[in-house]
Amino acid sequence: MSTTIIFVRHGETAWNLELRYQGQGDSPLSEQGVAQAKRVGDFLSRRKIAAVYTSDLGRAVFTAETIAQHHGLKPIADQRLREMTFGVWEGLTRAEVLERYADLYYARLEDSSAHPVPGGEQPEDVVKRLLSCLDDLVHRHDGETIVIVSHGAALRLTLAALLGIPLNRSHCLSQNNGGISELIYSPDNASCPWRVLTINSTGHLG
Repeated sequence: MSTTIIFVRHGETAWNLELRYQGQGDSPLSEQGVAQAKRVGDFLSRRKIAAVYTSDLGRAVFTAETIAQHHGLKPIADQRLREMTFGVWEGLTRAEVLERYADLYYARLEDSSAHPVPGGEQPEDVVKRLLSCLDDLVHRHDGETIVIVSHGAALRLTLAALLGIPLNRSHCLSQNNGGISELIYSPDNASCPWRVLTINSTGHLG
């Protein structure tokens, strides 16, 4: 049987508005972010959802709770779904990073694995923990549909890994706040176990 996974990026936060690196730090949803979470919840209320899983970071948990309440569910938090750690960049704005780490910033656009942020997490390590979580969930929910609420970089890297896209090109897979990506996992299809229904759908956000 197949498992349908609906990936959701959390609603916009105060730090997203400031173009500030969050990583595994946290900031509350903005007014727009709360509205985005509500719209995602309303949109997915028509679906039959077996479970909602989420990163344990507050911005993801709030979004997941807004989705889960439509289905009489409580979201299940898993640390493996957290955002990528950005080390010394966390808490800095993009402008501050460009001022202090311009060479590293541009080098990472070409190959983030070869140019790690001091104290940060390697893309391969992010993928390893996300795929570990996914492996558990697709076996637990065979034949069902589940929601996973996570973060921008974590989702980009995970989708790239699932679709055979080099991780250093994962930034091509935009993940907007409140965006939905839906994939079907079919273990019996050895040549194409992951089938894409949509990537970063935002039509429900208005």
